[in-house]
Amino acid sequence: MDPVSRQRLPAARTRRGQRGSVLMIVAVMGVLAMGFWALALRGTHDAIRDENFVLRRQDRTESVLPALAQVVELLHSGRPPEDPYACLVVIVAGGNNETWPCAVTATSQGDQDHWLVESRLATEEEQAELPPAPTSFGG
Repeated sequence: MDPVSRQRLPAARTRRGQRGSVLMIVAVMGVLAMGFWALALRGTHDAIRDENFVLRRQDRTESVLPALAQVVELLHSGRPPEDPYACLVVIVAGGNNETWPCAVTATSQGDQDHWLVESRLATEEEQAELPPAPTSFGG
């Protein structure tokens, strides 16, 4: 064999080996890219979920909890006319004067000092049916 043909033969073997390694490098890069994408997706999903939780907690703090506190304060003034007692409390909150109609139910737990008070956002039906909260329950 002449010296030229011997030099070409090893070059062909090297190319075959490089083809396999290039495929492996592309596969590893693809797996890494998908891994980074999954991390970014999870982080974004967690951030959106956390923001949703914070907004719901803020809405509850501005609406349902003040309505609950208002009826608990009413219970200090006396006993409601009926047991369980349900009324509508409208809370105006925030800088934009947003109104929150809340249905509040007070249920006696045996005596005048023990009450179960529940508060939730009122449906349209409850807004039409429930009486507004009084200023006091008597003397």
